Amino acid sequence: MIVSMTGFGKAEGSFRKKKFSIEIRSVNNRFCEISFRYPRYLSNRDFELKEIVRKKISRGKISVNINSEEGNPDAPELNIDEVQIKDNYKLLSKIKKIIGSDEEINIGHILSFANILGSEQTGEADNDEFRFVCKLLNEAVDDLNKMRIKEGSSLNKDILERIKFIEKESDKISKLSAGRAGSERKRILSKVESLLKDKKVIDENRLELEVILLSEKIDITEEIIRLKSHTKYFTEYAKSEELAGRRLNFLIQEINREINTIASKSLDAVVSQKASVLKEELEKIREQLQNVE
Repeated sequence: MIVSMTGFGKAEGSFRKKKFSIEIRSVNNRFCEISFRYPRYLSNRDFELKEIVRKKISRGKISVNINSEEGNPDAPELNIDEVQIKDNYKLLSKIKKIIGSDEEINIGHILSFANILGSEQTGEADNDEFRFVCKLLNEAVDDLNKMRIKEGSSLNKDILERIKFIEKESDKISKLSAGRAGSERKRILSKVESLLKDKKVIDENRLELEVILLSEKIDITEEIIRLKSHTKYFTEYAKSEELAGRRLNFLIQEINREINTIASKSLDAVVSQKASVLKEELEKIREQLQNVE
């Protein structure tokens, strides 16, 4: 099964007049890397929140943003930390003295500190609220996965079309190779016969070895068989229910190995040209697989 690692998901809901919004984004990554931004009172539940994502996503760089907003008109107003304001003023005075500045300290300088105002809930979320957040997070991850599956379907179509092209071209290469094998053997035998006319200047054992090596060089039957086997397994894994990104990357390496061997063994310019085209298609597939979970 081909699932894209790129996507976006969102879920919203209210709990006790508090509005929650969860957005989750994912991009391609070799491993599963999860980062969260959430209200401070959820920080002690970080592991549990990440586990929800890990159970549904195995690879990708995932960013989750959890926002909460009080919907209660009687909610407490912003708090002012007077002690912190005084400490910040002292700090600014010291900095001013160190750098020898004559600039007056104003309210704008003090307000630039983010630690003097706050209305955010402190402490910990109660169990009911945390269960609601978990439910909402599951919905956001499911929404993300819907998009990843949809995009994966498009990738699947493009990749399998390229695999079919490789299979068809490998059949053509096989026929070309079989058709030219006879003529290549005749050419080799003709050279051997001309060399055997003067047996004084030739090592017959060495000649026999060279003939064997040349015969092996022009035979790409084994490579074609292995190539077809790899493309067959590739198609099966791409259509299976299993997340196949790692398997498909491995099979692409094996397919590339066989194409390289075919190109190096071929004595035919047409076969070499077709092998080059196959490598170009394979590179396009490899690029697509970088975004597959």
